[in-house]
Amino acid sequence: MIIAHNCIRPGAYRGFEAVMDRLHHDMPGTRVASTSLADFDADLRTILREDVESVTLLPYLLLNGQHSKADIPAIVAAAQKDFPQIPITLLPPLGEWAEFPDMVAKQVCKVNGEVVPQNSCYERRASGLEPRASSLAPQASNLFAIEMNLEGRNVLVVGGGHIALRKVKTLLPTGARITVVAPVIDPDLKNLVAESSSDVSNQTPITLLERPYETLDLRGVSLVFICTDQPVVNAQVSNDARARRILVNNACDYLDGDFIVPARMDFGKNITVTVSTQGKSPSLAKKLKQKIQTDWANDLEQLENEFLNSKKH
Repeated sequence: MIIAHNCIRPGAYRGFEAVMDRLHHDMPGTRVASTSLADFDADLRTILREDVESVTLLPYLLLNGQHSKADIPAIVAAAQKDFPQIPITLLPPLGEWAEFPDMVAKQVCKVNGEVVPQNSCYERRASGLEPRASSLAPQASNLFAIEMNLEGRNVLVVGGGHIALRKVKTLLPTGARITVVAPVIDPDLKNLVAESSSDVSNQTPITLLERPYETLDLRGVSLVFICTDQPVVNAQVSNDARARRILVNNACDYLDGDFIVPARMDFGKNITVTVSTQGKSPSLAKKLKQKIQTDWANDLEQLENEFLNSKKH
């Protein structure tokens, strides 16, 4: 189902109808429907009452604003609650798609009689050399790198899978008060909680809430880590947290979060090295971390020992 603005002007939906026709042609056997923002709630529920296995929603919107961030996710969350047996997938708005900037740039260049540079992201994708916009393109970052003291602060992790497990492991040494909420929690995460609770030196055990996320889970929370694969839930948590001015890290969509967590390495007693790719390439950050650990470990520890010994003298 494609969600678009409502317009009564004749011919306004010409491009939209072309997209619908293409989907009908390319997805035989799949029902393709459209709705307006005004009719979305009623139309979605009508489809959910029919014999469908799942529903995928595309906001046909260019800006990721009030409609796509709040209005649509709220309607989807309410419908999913009433029809829990039917999976609903909410896609990012059209303007957030990785291919969209190149499509616009190509058309503008065409209208102006200019040739798209051969090294552009569009040309590389068209040749099959690069399926998506390069995440390694140099650009200025607006991220401010800090180290935050979380000791005694309440931190919420929404999600109970392997990503949540990794986040909890990262948070444990900080002394934060960690709460994990999810309908299903991975056994490895439960085992970690059990081990943490049995450790007499650990004064801040982890709390597990094996149920769906609720807005009240944000009471007294300083940071939120979103670790689910459910776009509707992620959008709800993000919106709820922002309304309360709580910083959010979205493991599934770094653009939606307020901060990212760099890969961290500790050497010796006092040296910490972090690696970041601005959230765009976790796999590259992992490779860089492995290389630094392999090539730098001995040198950094030796440097620290020499420095400490020089201070003693």
